[in-house]
Order: sequence, then C-alpha cells, then structure tokens
Amino acid sequence: AMDRFDFKLIGKKEMYIPYSNYKLSYFAAPADVTKPNHLNPDVVRWELHRVWVVEATLKPDKRHIYTKRVFYIDEDSWTAVASDEYDARGQLYRSGFSFPSFSYDVQAPFNDTQGFYDFSSGLYNITGLLGPYSGVKYLTEMPPESFWASEALAGAGLR
Repeated sequence: AMDRFDFKLIGKKEMYIPYSNYKLSYFAAPADVTKPNHLNPDVVRWELHRVWVVEATLKPDKRHIYTKRVFYIDEDSWTAVASDEYDARGQLYRSGFSFPSFSYDVQAPFNDTQGFYDFSSGLYNITGLLGPYSGVKYLTEMPPESFWASEALAGAGLR
C-alpha cells in the first residue's frame, strides 16, 4: 500500500528494540515462547539502538485500515524492527515487531521471526519460530522449473 500513504522522515532516536534474538527464534520451543496475552519476556532480548523514524500518513483520497503508520528502522541493519499502526480515531491499533538475529555464516542480519499485537482485540500473532533449531539446510543446486509449478505443490500435499 505504498501508493496510499505519504511518507515523512521524522528523524533519528535511541530506543529499546528486539535484537539478537537467537533464543526466541532458534532454541525456545513455541510452547515456551507464547503466553496467553504476550510473548514470554524470558526469551525476548532487547537492546538500546539508534533507529530512524518514518511516519506514513494516509493520503486524503485513499482508504486503508490504518490512517497512520510509524516505522522504526534500525540504523545498523536497516531493518524495520518495529511499527505502530493507528486507526481512523487516531488510536494505537496494532504494533509490529521483528525479532532479528545475525547469521554469521552469511554475514547478514536475518529476520525470520515477526509478530503483531492487536490492542483492540487483545490478541497477538508470531511467525517464524524455528526452535528447537536443528541447523540450516542450504540448496546446493536450484530445483528444476517443474519444482515450482502448482502441480508439483499439489502433488507434494499430504492427505
């Protein structure tokens, strides 16, 4: 929905953000991560970081569930590590988080785990939990074109 919003760079600030979340993403079992109303704070790691704040406001002639979004972009990885989403009343509706870790094997940040808190319903979701982690599997050769066909996906399904 990039065409629906006007973007403005607000500036830089320091804030605590999720960072180096190896325990959350790779080692904790999903049942140890999720609690009834929030993530288990014992498995989420936070660090004080410099972030760039970008505000997106809905254009007057556009419609969207959010009227304003604020993105917090980590200065070290250039990853959007957090966001705040506001409804038509200007109330904070949802907040999103990325839980990055660093992949030393490829020397790059890796954002495999993300989550959103929905304050209107009291629910949250989290995706990308890999734990307990058993290692990375790299493709040594690209699969043939037929691998990516919808027929191949249907054939790989279990009943």
